[in-house]
Amino acid sequence: MILAAEWILPITSPPQYRHAIEIENDRIRNIRPLRDSDPYLPNTCLLPGLVNAHTHLAYTAMRNLFDDLEFFPWIRKVTETKLQKWTVQDVVASTRLGIQESLHAGITTVADMCDLEPALETLAQSPLRGIFYWEVFGVEKEQAERSWNSLRELYPRFQKEFGSSRLQIGLSPHTCFTVRPEFYSRIANWSIADKIPISFHVAESRAEEDFIAQRGGVIAKFLQQRASDWQFLGNTSVSHLAKTGILQTKPLLAHAVQVNHTDIEILNDHDVSIAHCPKSNAKFGHGIAPLKWFLSNSLRTGIGSDSAASNNRFDLFEEARFALLQQRSSQGKPVFREEQILELLTIGGARALRMEDRIGSLEAGKLADIIAVRIPPSYSAAEQVVRHIIHNTTASDVFKTIIGGREIK
Repeated sequence: MILAAEWILPITSPPQYRHAIEIENDRIRNIRPLRDSDPYLPNTCLLPGLVNAHTHLAYTAMRNLFDDLEFFPWIRKVTETKLQKWTVQDVVASTRLGIQESLHAGITTVADMCDLEPALETLAQSPLRGIFYWEVFGVEKEQAERSWNSLRELYPRFQKEFGSSRLQIGLSPHTCFTVRPEFYSRIANWSIADKIPISFHVAESRAEEDFIAQRGGVIAKFLQQRASDWQFLGNTSVSHLAKTGILQTKPLLAHAVQVNHTDIEILNDHDVSIAHCPKSNAKFGHGIAPLKWFLSNSLRTGIGSDSAASNNRFDLFEEARFALLQQRSSQGKPVFREEQILELLTIGGARALRMEDRIGSLEAGKLADIIAVRIPPSYSAAEQVVRHIIHNTTASDVFKTIIGGREIK
């Protein structure tokens, strides 16, 4: 296969004008100047497939159901819906919808989370690449013990039935207020021994930090009858979880809105990854995550949409634009260049998932995960093209999605 276009943005090397990508089997063989015989895509920019660093594809059909709820009641509604109201067919249909929307939006790799096996099976059957993190909960001692025993049986089967070179199976101890600290420690030891990928939500809300720091607030009130025996190991969610050993697994952390400078030092010391989800954070009023701190401390950082129930769209171009403008608004001046934000969508997300040796940029030898985006014919400079991608492009501008050299859309 040969893809030739007006512009190619390899990400890790300078933009190329009127060049072609040669694909052999599932990998990029070469990027070279355009030839007269090449099939040419006019008014087109070729990019690496986008990486969604945090999502819950199974919740797609909950879009616009609970938009007026605050965060903690929202979590309870989502949990009630998926466990008590939805059938297996509902879960499959909702997950398929999320997969199709992702592919049409130019997303080729996902970090997905759920605790429903039909969602895992559906993702495993799709063309998407990535990691599925099986969500784990354990509030009471008895629940945590049951969850641990179940997990030790389920995970090997999941790996055998659904794991592949395209989809890794990981674990997600949900949050510091839904998983006991000793359960985190168990999972940490297992992950380190067997090299299991780990991801979870951390420092997402003020209520979460109030729960850890002051043993109070809405979360403490809800849990006081269920987990009054918990040990609190730190005064922030990050410092608390660090004492469990879970950060030694180099996890992918979603949100990290409420972190302070000391937390950042802890995260940096443990070489964690961050999934920045600005629209979901804003929708719940959680605040603006310190993206500048993440990048200035060289934390592996990508952009995540979160679920369609908490964001409403799988448009990572819109997410990137929101991230850029949100940071400018909060600082009162430009903070990041468009090139930096584009990196978060591609190679940054690949690094966050520790897959940068295979995806995230257009280079010879890497997997041929490529998208084609419509652009106006008027741009004569590479800077204009990059800025157009960040400031103007939407998911609907993607007209071709290729994963592993196979055209999906």
